[in-house]
Amino acid sequence: MLKRLFFTCLLLSVFANIFAQEVKTISGVVTDSSTGEALIGVTVVETGTPNGTVTDIDGKFTLNIKGDKITVSYVGFNAQEITVSKSTEMNVRLVANTELDEVVVVGYTSMKKREVLGAVTKVNSKELTQVPAPGVSEALQGRVAGVQVTSATGAPGAGVTVRVRGTGSINSSNDPLYIIDGIPSENGLNSIVPSDIENISVLKDASSAAIYGSRANNGVVLVTTKKGQNGKVKVAYNGQFGVQTHGSLPKMVNTNEYIDIYNVAAKNDGRTLMEGGLVKDFANINHLDEIFRTALLNVHELSVSGGKDKFDYLASFSYYNQEGIIKNSDYEKFSGRVNLNYKAANWLKLGLNVNGGKAKTHVVPSSGDGYGSNEGGSVVRYAYMRNPAIPTYDANGNYVDLPSEYFGQAEYNSFFGDGYNPVGLANMTDRVRDEDTFLGKFNVEAKLPYNIVWNTNFGIDYRKSDYNINNKTWGTNDRINNPSSLLGQNNESLGWTLNSVFNTVQTFNDVHTLNAMAGTEAIRYNGTDKNTSSSVNGDTFYSNDWAYSLLSFFGKVDYNYNYKYYLSALIRQDGSSRFTEGNRWGTFYSVSAGWDIHEEDFMKSIKAINLLKLRAGWGAVGNQNIALYAYTDKYTPYSNYPFGGNPSVGYIQSQLGNEKLKWETSNQFNLGLDMAFAKGEYGFSVDYYNKKSSDMLVRAPLPPSIGNASPYWVNAGKVLNEGVDVELFVRKQYKDMGFSASLNWGYLNNEVLELDAPIQAGRVDNGVFAKYIEKGYSIGSFYLYQMDGIFQNEEEIVKSAYQGSNVKPGDVKYKDLNNDGVIDEKDRSHVGSSIPKQTLGLNLQGNYKNWDLSIFFQGAFGHDIYNQMATETEGFFRGFSVSKDMYDNYWRGEGTSNEYPRPSWSAKSNNVIASTRFLEDASYLRLKNIQLGYTFPIKSKYISSLRAFGSATNLFTFTGYSGLDPEMTVSSNSTGEGDMANGIDWGTYPVSKSFTLGVNITF
Repeated sequence: MLKRLFFTCLLLSVFANIFAQEVKTISGVVTDSSTGEALIGVTVVETGTPNGTVTDIDGKFTLNIKGDKITVSYVGFNAQEITVSKSTEMNVRLVANTELDEVVVVGYTSMKKREVLGAVTKVNSKELTQVPAPGVSEALQGRVAGVQVTSATGAPGAGVTVRVRGTGSINSSNDPLYIIDGIPSENGLNSIVPSDIENISVLKDASSAAIYGSRANNGVVLVTTKKGQNGKVKVAYNGQFGVQTHGSLPKMVNTNEYIDIYNVAAKNDGRTLMEGGLVKDFANINHLDEIFRTALLNVHELSVSGGKDKFDYLASFSYYNQEGIIKNSDYEKFSGRVNLNYKAANWLKLGLNVNGGKAKTHVVPSSGDGYGSNEGGSVVRYAYMRNPAIPTYDANGNYVDLPSEYFGQAEYNSFFGDGYNPVGLANMTDRVRDEDTFLGKFNVEAKLPYNIVWNTNFGIDYRKSDYNINNKTWGTNDRINNPSSLLGQNNESLGWTLNSVFNTVQTFNDVHTLNAMAGTEAIRYNGTDKNTSSSVNGDTFYSNDWAYSLLSFFGKVDYNYNYKYYLSALIRQDGSSRFTEGNRWGTFYSVSAGWDIHEEDFMKSIKAINLLKLRAGWGAVGNQNIALYAYTDKYTPYSNYPFGGNPSVGYIQSQLGNEKLKWETSNQFNLGLDMAFAKGEYGFSVDYYNKKSSDMLVRAPLPPSIGNASPYWVNAGKVLNEGVDVELFVRKQYKDMGFSASLNWGYLNNEVLELDAPIQAGRVDNGVFAKYIEKGYSIGSFYLYQMDGIFQNEEEIVKSAYQGSNVKPGDVKYKDLNNDGVIDEKDRSHVGSSIPKQTLGLNLQGNYKNWDLSIFFQGAFGHDIYNQMATETEGFFRGFSVSKDMYDNYWRGEGTSNEYPRPSWSAKSNNVIASTRFLEDASYLRLKNIQLGYTFPIKSKYISSLRAFGSATNLFTFTGYSGLDPEMTVSSNSTGEGDMANGIDWGTYPVSKSFTLGVNITF
């Protein structure tokens, strides 16, 4: 069907001239309304078509059109749509705006940009759709200063982490609040695709976000979707087809190199060498390369919109299909949306907006080693470790598992390791996640006397997720997934929101403007979580019903004097069912002020400056994102008790409660400066912020003697996030060409100010942790031994601090930080953080006649990754494969290496402890997207515009990190630790490179 539509469109474009309308020639001059000066390079286009021109050095233009409307636009001025009269000579006067009259969506309303006092960044639709992304969060990456967006893994359908101005909570959620068309949503974001979005506003400070009170501690993301517009029916189709592949792969040893280094280790440890009768015609397989494939990507989007008189509409449908670059992984998503608006009377507007989505994900293990989760070890992890001497398939096409079975001798399990076949693991994985989402809103807007507007929204947020896992038995002697099992995780939730807001704008004596707002909001969610399992050991079923609600009252007052001096204040009270009666209500507020210095008389003579505005704000926002019913004890069934010598099923206490829990509060200060020059062609914004989260919601550090129950939650500790956000832009337009550049940069300092007791986090081995969260250091702080080179001889060992009786020349040496002559736990120190100090986004765009080009870079700097995978491939462990770097540079004798130790299994206890040996700089700069497009000069009454383009995504990554991908968050076996465990690479599914061709057609 889609192919037929595409070729039909091409045929229509070829024969378009048959249907050409009558052409008329218009001409005119464009001037600045305030100075009368002619404007050079002004864009004049026939409305709704790509047919256009630009003004010459005298501000003059000439254009042939078939319709009766033109649109005149210029950087720094308000665009005008003009109806062409009988006269074909026109004089157009543009009014400068320096973007001050641009409308920005803020809490429960919208404001002109000149009136915004908080730290708010707006991202438009064009930026969001540059990269072929399945969701809103991915499209935001690199677009907003102070906002870090990272994928948990590169797997299709994987989760995305968004952090606005740092990490403020240790155990509770750090996710921002998402509002879609005025309705808060926990699930609806999955049903929205970037092409459906008109713009996104990110509220980063208390001045802008405190109107959302208890949920605004981590920032607010406001999503505004597209609406229909009055005019003829408009049909638009966007299609993309692409291929994906992996980036550069770390080099591993080949079989001959492995045998060589194995024999070196065997000599060092007195083990049997691989020689003589044991040597066979081994395979030589790059198992990392084996698990990857060239994958396809398809995106199809169709929309119909229009309007007449009092009614407008928009309906859209999208299909996104992404094969994973690792075998047997893929993601398929259908989305649909309808937006209807009706002006029932001059004083009454009605609106209906519904979004629905359906997604299916075939999941392969993507991160972690399977500890503490049902996902199992990452396919990438096993590909790293799989020995090159073991083939993937035997002569009959079956998966080879243990080498002892294939080679016929038990010794080969020691020679080549007992890791799983990674291709078999990927292809034998049968895990499917089905998700259904629905977000609906009904809106009533009434204009009342005295310039009062009453706006009421009622929204529904629904999600259903079914995750079914079939663990089929396979491998040598059925050792993998034995016994077979079926697992099911079913989650269903339904939420409703009702908010009602009164707003009025009053002007006094033409210089005093007062904008007042008051409203209330009620939110309730309820749902059911079900877990089932079935195996030869029996069936189990567990169901959990839950609910929570929020009731709020809020008000806000904005005042400005002649658009020169600004004041704003707001207050909100929230009552949450997550806390007990005495601690249920919290009060949140902010005050802010602004001064537009450019409006002062002494500045008006400086023509080069178009905007000079100071902003300052302070306020308190909250956080309630903890587990439901944290205030009470919990008990879980299906636990075994010894009773009379026999196991009996009963209940155990699974959680300790705390009735004294209350809100987590963040006090935030923001100071900003906005400037624009040369009629808005150049400009920047800079914001300094100081954000202190207090009464943090954290798990109490309790001893193991309390049993297996989860520790209770307490309010304890403070965390500081302090930094600077900078946004720069330049936009130039000439007769036949133009360009723009925008840069956003953020600096962040994250520090724990208070904490009752230090917290270990970031497991890197059983009972071994790489993180230690305590006062004076970052939430992401690594706490490790410091490697001090390699012992070169016995004398050096004797003169150094004592590390153990088995240490020999060629082993890793560690620093004795406390100078007590012994290397022990007291010599660990804070050596880095997984939280980036700096984030960067650079967007370059240019156009020449009908050609357009965009280049987008994204990066993060000043953070580290603990390469846990290297502890296996450079630690010499269980016959697993070895990195090529280790093989080329291992210690071969005195003076040969000060980086890699001697190969030895017996030395592993010393050489592979959690140290800076495995800590790497994770800074990176990524060419996120480059796109080249051409708009065809079509003149047809059927096709309004036709644009074709090609793009490449994740084309280059500049980094010193040795792993697959420096952009990662947390492994699956550490999800319960949240942000504390970020930055530990267990062998994570990397992001893909993609190359796509696409077409945009409007009828």
